[in-house]
Order: sequence, then structure tokens, then C-alpha cells
Amino acid sequence: MELISKYDGAVFFVDILGMTALTNSKMTLVAEDYSHWLDQHGKEYTDQYLAASILAEFRQILIGLNQTFESVTVSQLSDCAFVWSRNITDIVLFASKFMTTAINRGILCRGGLAYGEIIETNQNHELGRFIVGKAVTDAAKLEGVAKGARVLIDQDFPHSLWKQDKDFAERTNPLFAPFTNPLDFTDYDEFKWYLCPDLSSTVNNLSILSNAEKITLTKSRLKIANQVRCSPKFNWNSKSKEGLIQLKATINFISENSLLEISHNFAWNDAVEKRGNEIVESINRKIDSYKDYRVIVKQDEPEWEE
Repeated sequence: MELISKYDGAVFFVDILGMTALTNSKMTLVAEDYSHWLDQHGKEYTDQYLAASILAEFRQILIGLNQTFESVTVSQLSDCAFVWSRNITDIVLFASKFMTTAINRGILCRGGLAYGEIIETNQNHELGRFIVGKAVTDAAKLEGVAKGARVLIDQDFPHSLWKQDKDFAERTNPLFAPFTNPLDFTDYDEFKWYLCPDLSSTVNNLSILSNAEKITLTKSRLKIANQVRCSPKFNWNSKSKEGLIQLKATINFISENSLLEISHNFAWNDAVEKRGNEIVESINRKIDSYKDYRVIVKQDEPEWEE
């Protein structure tokens, strides 16, 4: 008889954007859309092979992170996954590293984070683990709300993190903030993973960063947006109306000006037609060499620049 347990924990639900349209052949793709995914496998250019290649990459990311976070359990369900743990900090770190890694490997995902009741099987078996519970339901519902690669959270998530790991919660407080959904002007709570793409358990307090640290994080964030905007891995996403909206939304909020009180000249709101790895590298060099990053100063404070 299979054992079942119930406890409070954190759940990260993540879904690959655009897979339904791809697997149902609702877009017209050309050779260049397939080649960056399928040439490495020597497979013919079909929508189903492309979907399989993306899912295989998705799974490899999950497996790699699951090995890193021993307290975390992962269950993949085709083009989505549930990730859960009693340790809320590990789930935050997992979600951050997953979102950054996925985009860098050419996969656009959207997620939801929740904390609360989890009911799970205690044993691994060939069919995998499963979970139910309010936190599971809430995380899945949150995932579908916004456009682009956002991770929405339930209202109590930051407080739950603070109760379990006050030090980490205080250091990462700026990552948890509301945003207004432009579709219905409703305010939602968000985990702004892209503000610190290389989040670690030893991260400096993000509320009291030096100006140089803010600029370093800004450069990392802009490179993530540049990847979405110019990497050929995202060619296929742009071939459907909904996919193009998801790309543009992601590019727009990740490259937004004035985050962390840093102004710059890379606030993009478009998805370019011509993509290429050499284009990504060229723009990354411009991001690194740009000399006009400026701190948005408060009244009576001196202006500072790099």
C-alpha cells in the first residue's frame, strides 16, 4: 500500500509557453526555425520532432537542478512540471535558476509559486511522484495569469518565506513585488527572478546594494532580455500570434528601464525578425561596454555613474 503524507511546503509550477500551438501544427515554420534545435540530433524538420527536442531540453534542466537541490522533488508532466519542498528557500532558488537557465537554453516558460498544504506520495516508482493540495492548485492557477516569462506568487508567499528563513527573506525582499497586469489592470504579486538572474543562498542584501552591484545585475538582466529578443532558438515562438505576444511581453518587462534605480538605453519592446547567435553576442558586448548606466538619484543626493 502506498504511503501518503500531508505537510506545509512550497510549490513551483512551471509550463513551457507555446507548446500547444506547436504540437497541433498551428504555425507555419521554415527550415531556419527547426535547424537550431534539430540539427544537433540529426532529425528531420517536423513540428513533433521540434517539440520533442524542446521537451528533452526542459527535462535535462529539471534533472540537473533536482540533483543540485536535494530537498526538492520534481515531477515532469509533458510540457510542465511541479517542483516542491518543505524548504521554501530552496524552491525560490530552484525557480530562479530554472527560469534563467531555461531562457539561456532557448525555452520560454511561465511559472507560479505558492506555499501551503501539500499531499504527496512518499515513494518513488516508475510512474513518478504525485501531489495535490491547496498550494499545488494555487501555483498552477497563478502560472496562467500573466503574459511572458513571469513567476506569480500568492499574496502570503513572502511572509511564509520570512517565517521560515528571515535572513534570506530580508536579503531578497525586492524580488517580491506587485505588478499591474496590462490586460485587465489588476494588481498581482510577482517573484521578479530576472532582477537577480544568478540568485544564490548567499546573495547580498538587494535593498542596500552598491551602485556598482546594481549595474552588474542590470547587465545580467539585459543579457537575459537580449537572449529572448535575438536568439534563433526562439524563432518558432514568433510564428504564432500568441507566441509573439509572449516574446514581446518578456522582452519588455525584463529590459525595463529604471529597475534597481538604474537607467540605461536598452529598454526594448520588440522582437526582431532576424535572430542569430552572433547577434546575441554582439549586443551582449554592447551591454558590457555601455558607459552611460546612471543611478536614478533621489532628491538631494549626488548623481553617480560607472
